[in-house]
Amino acid sequence: MALLDNVAALSRIYDDLAVRLAKMERAAGITPADALAGRQLAVLHRLSKIEAALQPSATASAAAAQPSRLPLMRAVDAGGSEVQRRLQAELLERGLARHVFCRAPPDYYSRPLEYRQRVVGAASPHHLCKSIVLTNTRAHPSVTDCSDPLNSKYYLVIVQYTARLHTQKLMAFVKSLSGGRVAAKYFNMRLAPPEVSDELTGFEHNGVSPIGLRTRLPIILSHRVAQLHPDTFFMGAGEVDLKVGLSAADFIAAYQPFVTDCTYDDGEGGEEEAAETAG
Repeated sequence: MALLDNVAALSRIYDDLAVRLAKMERAAGITPADALAGRQLAVLHRLSKIEAALQPSATASAAAAQPSRLPLMRAVDAGGSEVQRRLQAELLERGLARHVFCRAPPDYYSRPLEYRQRVVGAASPHHLCKSIVLTNTRAHPSVTDCSDPLNSKYYLVIVQYTARLHTQKLMAFVKSLSGGRVAAKYFNMRLAPPEVSDELTGFEHNGVSPIGLRTRLPIILSHRVAQLHPDTFFMGAGEVDLKVGLSAADFIAAYQPFVTDCTYDDGEGGEEEAAETAG
């Protein structure tokens, strides 16, 4: 345990240093040195492997014991970007006063989930989520938009990064929404092409969010997100490096998503779906 504690402490120190350096570089308008970034990445990768080998669940267990706390926001942060101000205004309009926005460093998506967890202050890697747009490729010819949430051409789905989307479960759920009015042959859920997702949401890859959508897409939330404890989860907020943390209960009350089991159970297959929907 002493060795594990030392490795974890060193990893936290190094992560904190990397985050602080990235912020200072951005503030000064400096492009991070590629060679230094490479060495940082190599060291952190080795630390992650040691932690995983010694005790895979240690980091998540420790983090879960310290629930994420959300500040009470009473007004839009004037210092935020245009996108952040727009999304924050919507949150406040919907009564979601408890939330937090945070900026991720440039190498955020090239780093392990444990690192990302620490950057945003999540309770565990399971509290990191992504929003993806799914399209019904076999929808009836009369179904061309999102005007009917019970029989929509497109859905925005929120799942954990640690989970794998189960398209068959998702398709069965979407089919059930129509109450049997639509034949099974008119359902086939697939990841929407990037250009379609961009057009519908108004956001690019890794920045997709259910907040501030260009098109009012019906939202489907994985039941695993709704069951998180503590229930503060983090997801994209309109920009690649902008993340937002919210209470799952508050989000459900404000946005009224469909909540369903749409992921594989632990230990179950699903490599195809995982690869197809990686975000």
